[in-house]
This record gives sequence, C-alpha cells and structure tokens, in this order.
Amino acid sequence: MKQHVVLCLISLTIFIGGLGIANFVQADDKESADKSRSEEQAVPVQKDPLQLKVTLRKHYIDGKIEEETHTETIWSMQDFWAYYDGWQVVNQEQGQIVFKKQVKDISPFMKENGYFGLYNDILTIFEGRPDDQQVIQSFYQIDTSELESYQADQLQSGIKIDSKEIYQYVLEAYREMTPSKSVNG
Repeated sequence: MKQHVVLCLISLTIFIGGLGIANFVQADDKESADKSRSEEQAVPVQKDPLQLKVTLRKHYIDGKIEEETHTETIWSMQDFWAYYDGWQVVNQEQGQIVFKKQVKDISPFMKENGYFGLYNDILTIFEGRPDDQQVIQSFYQIDTSELESYQADQLQSGIKIDSKEIYQYVLEAYREMTPSKSVNG
C-alpha cells in the first residue's frame, strides 16, 4: 500500500510538472482574484465627487438667450444625466459642460420690460414704452393707413408683452398690415 501511495505521488508530481507548477498556481490565484473582484463589486466603493462647471443656455422664442453658470458636485453620473434630461449638450470639455434648451415661451426679460410699438412705421419691440425709444428688435413695416384709430393709439402708447400669447398674437395681427407692392406689367 505504501508503494501504491508513493507511485501516486510520483505520478502526480510528473503530471503537475507537465502542466507547469506556475500554471497550476496561477489558476488557483485567478480563482481567488475573481472571487475578490466579485466581493469588491458587491461593496460600493466610496469615491470623491466630481466637480463640474455647468453652463445652462435657455433660448426663448423672442430671440433672447439667458446663460447661467455654476459649479456642481456630482456623486452619480446617472443622476446628473437624469437631472438634465431635455437639455442638449453643446460643448463638453474636461471639467466643464455646456447645455442648451429651447424654451417655448418669451423670456422673463421680455415679460417684464417688453412693449410693442412703431418706430418709423416698423413694428418694433421696445425696452419700456415706445416713448423711451429703446429698441430691442424690429420686425416689419406696417401700412399705418390700414390701422384702426384704437390700434394706432395702442401702438403709440405701447402694447405690453406679458405672455407668449400676446407676443404671437400681435406679430400675426399686424403681419397682415404690411404694405402690399403692386407689380406693373
């Protein structure tokens, strides 16, 4: 029996030598490493948060662009991207990102300060009343002879732009009063 055990040990030694002890040990180490990795994945690793300079650009239908920049501490990229869902990435560099969003409304600035009026018979938006003549944006010429007296008075004193609906309504209503050009043939 003793001889049988010795022969088995010799055979085993030759077998291990044929495989190479390094391969045998590496396989054992590989199993340990795989087990260690899976244990690491199960326990969340606490990392330092990412500091990112975030710029937000809001583009309003009146052409106004508002920009705000702040530094944000990011603990989870998944949460970060979810928070900015609906925003479009314009530029991304190391340590900073720029987003933009089309806002289907007029800007807060316009709601607070904007008035429609006429400047040299052109439909114009003013900062403040038309008397101040602080032009923000000009649109198209109006045939003032087609204006009703109340319309002329409204444009003279200024039509307050406090909503998207008023902004769109005035643009459309006075578009029909652009001078028509006759073609002589």
